[in-house]
Amino acid sequence: MQEVQFRKKRESGEIITDSFLFLKQEIKPLSKLFALYVLPFVLVYAVFQIYMQKEIMSRIDLNNPEMILANIKPVSMHFLICCLFELFVNSLFIGVFYTYIDLYVKKGKGNFEMHEITGALFSNSLKAFGAVLLLFSITVFGLTLCILPGIYFANTLSFAIFIAIFEKKGTGNAFSRSFYLVNKQWLNTLLVNVLGLSILFGISLFLSIPTIMFDTFSGIRQNGIVEYPQWYWFIMSVSIVCSIVLSVIIYTFIAFQYFNIEERTKPVQPQAQNLLGE
Repeated sequence: MQEVQFRKKRESGEIITDSFLFLKQEIKPLSKLFALYVLPFVLVYAVFQIYMQKEIMSRIDLNNPEMILANIKPVSMHFLICCLFELFVNSLFIGVFYTYIDLYVKKGKGNFEMHEITGALFSNSLKAFGAVLLLFSITVFGLTLCILPGIYFANTLSFAIFIAIFEKKGTGNAFSRSFYLVNKQWLNTLLVNVLGLSILFGISLFLSIPTIMFDTFSGIRQNGIVEYPQWYWFIMSVSIVCSIVLSVIIYTFIAFQYFNIEERTKPVQPQAQNLLGE
């Protein structure tokens, strides 16, 4: 199986096709890493997410405004804890995946062992968590100002997490480098990111069709509160797990786009300049 070259100039279409080619070729080792290091935490997160949603639904009656106001604080705390746990799980997943890409690019396909990933996993996951938390905070701040600043920050800083792990020069450098690189191809990067999010949203929406149908047509209300069957929560938990796993598509798009722009911004070597001149 031919090794996928990350360090290469690509058009947007090539980034998409090569991303899926890489994931197809490396699905076995990546699945093993995910099952070993990430899946237990993802399952715990899915259970916690379902628990939180049940708690919110049991505490809030849309027909009783006083009940809603009385439960805003506990509901907000549940939501905040859930968000932090989600950031942790995603950071762990990113740490595992980008550690694999880091070794793949620097050592070549099949030239590194599992223990090398294990050794770098903790530090890379911490770097990812710091970058994810900062990126999330900046994006949310941008969204509170207006939707457009939030989109701008999210897109412009989308390389920061990968750069923090791959270049290993600190979070500040990762964000400044992301700003510099993305602005070389801002619209192309936005297109790649939007396409990745659209794929993830489309699959998540498809998996959620049964729960959406139930919410629309079959809600059973008792004292103003909807009662949900067990299959509903099972499908919800499967959808949560799949959404986290499938986010690997977006992460792969970002890695390939990073190398695409980096290759385009490299200074031309003197020998290459002479050849071009001839």
